[in-house]
Amino acid sequence: MALYTVTVLGFTAIMGIVGYVILHYFGKGMNSKDASTIDPKPFQ
Repeated sequence: MALYTVTVLGFTAIMGIVGYVILHYFGKGMNSKDASTIDPKPFQ
């Protein structure tokens, strides 16, 4: 039972780290300020 618990906790920790890295990577790539510089919002 201890091996199962350690395996599940380890897998959960790895998935959390991978999820954080992916979100951090995409968060840097999608900067909202760059979007308004490239394609400004039209004025009516």
